[in-house]
Amino acid sequence: MVPVDFSFRGKLNNVQAHLRKEINFKPAGFEELVHLEMNELDHTVSPAIVLAVSGSCTEDNDKSEALAGIIQFIFMANKVHKLMKDDEDLPEERRQFPVLVGDLLYGKFFLELCREKLLLYLDPLAQVMGTMSQGGISRWLSRDKDLSGDELLKIIALESASLTGTAARLSAELAGVSIPLQKKLESFGWELGLAWGAWKEGLATSVIQSILRRANDILEEISAESQLELRPLREVYQYISGQLNVGYKASEIGS
Repeated sequence: MVPVDFSFRGKLNNVQAHLRKEINFKPAGFEELVHLEMNELDHTVSPAIVLAVSGSCTEDNDKSEALAGIIQFIFMANKVHKLMKDDEDLPEERRQFPVLVGDLLYGKFFLELCREKLLLYLDPLAQVMGTMSQGGISRWLSRDKDLSGDELLKIIALESASLTGTAARLSAELAGVSIPLQKKLESFGWELGLAWGAWKEGLATSVIQSILRRANDILEEISAESQLELRPLREVYQYISGQLNVGYKASEIGS
């Protein structure tokens, strides 16, 4: 169940129930295949961004739930792939198993695109998958280095912000809003993903606050330039900033 009272709570519950059904592999459950630790934010952020953008742009869009699930499959597949270890003591099949499970989740994402007739989004989603992998490669190549905050943010942008930004943009495109507004919403999603990633990385509170201020500024710009219903966007912003617990609250935009 969704942990907070989003205005789009019912849709988010539907997405998460569908995901649980799809990853319940036979004869084994997902948890038996890989030990994937998923906290509340992991389960919520990506699909919530899709549904918040959709809820702000249009009253009803059944495809938004499908897109939210597709984005979450990509997030989970990438997270599973990161479980692969080079431990020489592990047998080969155990070392490679997370790759097989991750590939299966990527297959689920493609199947959902076909089922929901959303194949027009295959190209941007394939691009973001490549960007996320590039981030993982950059992190691995830097494993023995003492990276600065700015260098870490570049990796986080590839690994995390690229997906949340794409999630927001595709949801806006699905809702049929203008390209300039799509780009604004993409930037909003990007900043939320960057703040989330910076928090996971343990970066300074001041860094996370600065990122959240940029996201808030984007909401103010959207409020001034469009007639969107901003409540869902404010909700997801306030939820994420509250979960990150960095002491920066959104202003009451559009109230």
